[in-house]
Amino acid sequence: MKKWINAWKYNCPRCRKSPLFTHPFDISKPLEMPYACSTCGQLYEPEPGYYFGAMFISYLISCAILLPIALILNFFTALTVNGIMVVIMLIGAILFLRILRLSRSVWIHIMIGYDPKAVQRFQERKKKAAV
Repeated sequence: MKKWINAWKYNCPRCRKSPLFTHPFDISKPLEMPYACSTCGQLYEPEPGYYFGAMFISYLISCAILLPIALILNFFTALTVNGIMVVIMLIGAILFLRILRLSRSVWIHIMIGYDPKAVQRFQERKKKAAV
């Protein structure tokens, strides 16, 4: 359960402490991420094309949100199909960046597990490198 809470909060999947995306949010660069976690050293993009699977997660999240809204509008309002599509597109546009970031966060949390000793090992590696 904590995995999904941390995915929602955009925390590092390995140590669950550092932010996954850069702050403050820049609308021109919505997916800007640090190269690696500053706390545990986890790479945020381990290989090129790593977040390709996040596209499918984004599709699932969008369907889970927008399909029920479309069905409710269809069965309980007098809107036409075109009216319903306009409402769905507006809601989708409003939620686009949130869903985009959430899908990346969920994808990296699926692929990389929590390691309570990651911070300690990273600090030890930094000390050895400094010597």
